[in-house]
Amino acid sequence: MWKFLKFNICVVVTSVLDIVSYMFMLYVVFKSQCNTPLPESALLSLLGIRYKGYLYSYLISTSIGYIAAYLINRKVTFKSNINPLYSSVLYAALAIFNILVSSYLGGVFGTYIASHGISSPIIEMVSKFIIINIPTIWTYPLERYIIQINKKERQVQKMPMIIASDLDGTLLKSNTDISEENLRSIERLAQKGAKIILLTGRTLYEVPKELRICKGVEYIVFSNGAGIYHREKGIIEYRTISNETAFKIYKVLNEYKTFIELYTNGAPYVETADFSQESFEYYKIDSQFIPEMYKSRRTCDSIKDLIFDLDFKTEMFDVFFRNQDERSECYERLKREFDEIEITTSMTNNLEIMLKGINKGSALRELCQIAGFDIKDVTVVGDSKNDLTAFNTEAKKYAVANACEEIKALADKIICSNDENIMSYIEREAV
Repeated sequence: MWKFLKFNICVVVTSVLDIVSYMFMLYVVFKSQCNTPLPESALLSLLGIRYKGYLYSYLISTSIGYIAAYLINRKVTFKSNINPLYSSVLYAALAIFNILVSSYLGGVFGTYIASHGISSPIIEMVSKFIIINIPTIWTYPLERYIIQINKKERQVQKMPMIIASDLDGTLLKSNTDISEENLRSIERLAQKGAKIILLTGRTLYEVPKELRICKGVEYIVFSNGAGIYHREKGIIEYRTISNETAFKIYKVLNEYKTFIELYTNGAPYVETADFSQESFEYYKIDSQFIPEMYKSRRTCDSIKDLIFDLDFKTEMFDVFFRNQDERSECYERLKREFDEIEITTSMTNNLEIMLKGINKGSALRELCQIAGFDIKDVTVVGDSKNDLTAFNTEAKKYAVANACEEIKALADKIICSNDENIMSYIEREAV
């Protein structure tokens, strides 16, 4: 719309220039020839032109107007960077056609007013303005989409864009909120054909509602890959730890000082006895994440009972440690005693335990197979160690400025921080 408005402003400006030039030519330069008949010619007869003054005035003033319009529209309206020879040749052909049309209309009208003795400067100006603007009907779309092309814009329209973004520390701000700027950018990118994937260690329930209902978000990979959710189809993949294995893991974890969260049925559960501000502080849970804990965690009397409840499926354990030595010891023990699990981390004091083969990278590969995406067309954006498996794929990698060093080392590009609206950054980069 803004281009169309600028184009029409240009039309008005060049029309004024055209009219002023025409009036000067007609009443000053070629005044003596306004009643001088032209020689007989089939072309001139077809155009309806009878007098030299009108012919010369129309041709010169219209040429001035078109040259000015070409330069203004190329530099200001469309900011075209296409080869100038290409655009000038096409524009010249268009201009010749438009001049012939304008000359025909002008010649017919000029002959009419001259033969009826009603010629005046006002009538000439009004008629000229109308006549030279008739070609605008077809000139704008031809210039916009053929003659004055912006090569960068054309490239973006053809570029496949699939964005797989982590949430915490990446798409979400440090206070765990999703900004309006990011939401609007997601919607605009989706409208342009981009596919948006959320790639998170959170449960499905923990994903902010604004993102779950956002029409621009097509897929959500949740619980570090345990499940894949489609906006319209619901959960399309879901792989969990068996009850027996989950209980054995729980027993090992209870031998250490731990704050245990059980990710099950799309939600994170914590035992009521442990869910307090004192526990959050004792286990050094990031203060910026505590409001999210109060907002999204569900409490239960016993994690053990949930594990053995057949209606609940264990997606993941998220375990916080008070002591780093105990964290390291527990990690080594779990790796040694369990072949069927996979362990990662997103914070300095936690472990995230999933079924073997379940991680963000494997889930992303599986999603690409389901959706028919080429993983090489995917841009992964992340910040922490649980994003490493996604960064070890063939996808393009963007690390946010606040990412850990391991992620930065694998990144193709380091972009803005999570507090600077990463989707807005990607949108600006795309256009």
